[in-house]
Amino acid sequence: MLTLDPQQQAAVMTSSRRALIEASPGSGKTHCIIERAAYLMEERSVSPYEILLVTFTRKAAQEMRQRLVARIGSKGHHCTIGTFHAIALDHLQRFGGAIGYKTGNTVYGEWEEQFLLRDVAQEMGILRGKTWKIPKKDVQGVFDHYYQTGEEPELYDPCYDLFRAFIQRCRENNSYTYGSLLTGFKMLLPHIAQYLQWKHVIQDESQDADRLQWSIVEELVKWCGASLYCVSDLDQTLYHWRGACPEYILENQDSFNIYKLETNYRSVPEIVMAANSLISHNRDRITKTMVPAREDGGEIGYLKDMDSDAVVKILTQLDGPHTVLARNHFLLEKISRLLCEQEIPHVYVGQCSALINSEEFRRFHAFLKLLVNPFDNFSFLLIKDLVGISQEEYAVIRVKAAEAGLSHFMAWSKCYDFVDELLGDGDDLWEVADRIARRLEGNNFYFGPASAFIRQYEGKRTITDYLNWLALYEVTDDIREKDCGITLMTVHAAKGLEWPTVIVAGCNEGILPSKHAADNDEVEAERRLFYVAMTRARDQLVLTIRPEVIEKDGRVYEIPKSRFVGEAFS
Repeated sequence: MLTLDPQQQAAVMTSSRRALIEASPGSGKTHCIIERAAYLMEERSVSPYEILLVTFTRKAAQEMRQRLVARIGSKGHHCTIGTFHAIALDHLQRFGGAIGYKTGNTVYGEWEEQFLLRDVAQEMGILRGKTWKIPKKDVQGVFDHYYQTGEEPELYDPCYDLFRAFIQRCRENNSYTYGSLLTGFKMLLPHIAQYLQWKHVIQDESQDADRLQWSIVEELVKWCGASLYCVSDLDQTLYHWRGACPEYILENQDSFNIYKLETNYRSVPEIVMAANSLISHNRDRITKTMVPAREDGGEIGYLKDMDSDAVVKILTQLDGPHTVLARNHFLLEKISRLLCEQEIPHVYVGQCSALINSEEFRRFHAFLKLLVNPFDNFSFLLIKDLVGISQEEYAVIRVKAAEAGLSHFMAWSKCYDFVDELLGDGDDLWEVADRIARRLEGNNFYFGPASAFIRQYEGKRTITDYLNWLALYEVTDDIREKDCGITLMTVHAAKGLEWPTVIVAGCNEGILPSKHAADNDEVEAERRLFYVAMTRARDQLVLTIRPEVIEKDGRVYEIPKSRFVGEAFS
């Protein structure tokens, strides 16, 4: 076993069937998880096939796999490691027939889901033009609740019929939405539980799991008779706004044996002490206090009157890799634009997300999806005009498909050699993408970025593997280890990462904390966000404050410095 401090050793070697590891930033959380898995296999004769390790991001799963293999050798390849959604997708594609799905499933992203939802709502007369008979926020609320808890709307809910029609349309298309991967996996579990070998469930970043994810974890533990080893930090809960449920840990903490990791090996003492001072103002937490392991000094401070131009000027003066973190993309986009104007190389993490959610990108990929899943009527809807099908012809195709019991694409492709034209002699991803691009040449849409994006894919070059990878795409996938200059990203994307120098932009009231949070009693969540931003820095932390008084269009606006700056330095 590699070197562990006393707190880490207690956490790694626990015999508890339900252990909760509350790990401070920089306390060696990943090291403990790897050593826990190694301990189970080396000291307790656990088979690697009996270990399930659930991570919050795909990047974290890749790092866990690499470090585990480096630690114990090839056995590490036989542990199941992945995000909730990756594990769900894998099992649904292998065993989805047990809940009525065919092979060759595809997954709708946010843009596709919203497009299809509008299409269903229009057919039902719920949406006319841009006017919803049911408030759109109520419709979205129903789906958000379903994806975060697994609970369907009640029969009397005004959104019930639309919800059921949408879910049925997805099933007819042999497709899932990203959110329904987890609801589908939960439905699948009773059918496959007897075949699952997992006896030890290790869950990373437990504080950001939602109610549905906790439900899946608890069912896995029950069905498999497994132990549960949760690693969390309530002080780093960032995703409350999309369903994260740290309350689950607080409500059930008595059911766990709790171990604390409080030694910070990452940051200089000045940063550790400031972060402790800041987070002590939160009430909803399991109390712990970071202790710095480093004795060398660093630099921490804040700068006033720092608009985007001033931040860029600082970036040009700093040496080595440094990262700018912000509450939202608005500030980052402006800083990135100014850097581009000055031809200063940088990486803006999150730009690919805009491409992936574009109409051009989705239409291009609809061709790939149809080659994998010919039942996907929605993807056919996206491409019909690109292949020259008029509305009148489409109506005829739909009638023929219904009469023959075929999908729209299958009914149309019987009269064309479309599939053979695109696949050629095989399903090599790059070759098929090139054929699609040539097929669409001269269209009003520009598909160059989509084709270029595909060439960044580094996995197996089959269409199915690529589409699975794309379905689980995350903003952190934009991060490249070789990036060593200027990096721009949101604080949410930065969780779990670290840099020598971190600049936090926009440390003002109304930005961090946001005005919405301040007005809705959500300041604790914003304070956790600020805490995460601070603790990404190893040696140097710079908090920049935008001008506190701004004159614009003859009016004076006051945006004082963030209360969090005072709390950190009090």
